[in-house]
Amino acid sequence: MKLNQRTRADLRKHRKAIDGVKTAAVALAAITLLAPATAHADSQDAVFLRAIHNRGISSSAGDGSMIETAHDICGTLAEGMSMNGITQMLSLHARNGITTADTAFFVQTSAAAYCPQYIR
Repeated sequence: MKLNQRTRADLRKHRKAIDGVKTAAVALAAITLLAPATAHADSQDAVFLRAIHNRGISSSAGDGSMIETAHDICGTLAEGMSMNGITQMLSLHARNGITTADTAFFVQTSAAAYCPQYIR
């Protein structure tokens, strides 16, 4: 069966997304291993923020806002939306100059930190 160009493009897009998730998960795991042991929720937030900040992503609304958004992303994943769908939705609404690649990293790192069951 031959794949048409759109299917090939979709497969490449999904492969890139999966590679990005793997990268985010590895970065998060590495940071987790280096982080001192503290309360789970606090340490998970710190690990998440460290990964996001290391990527150069910040929010004028503060770190709490980014943590809240990460949890919202997990809720949206639980409702059945894909990581790519969330990335596209957030990219359309981004008004602060964040790139699509950074948005994808944020979505992937959110899932890796707070809802790893949705990483496939």
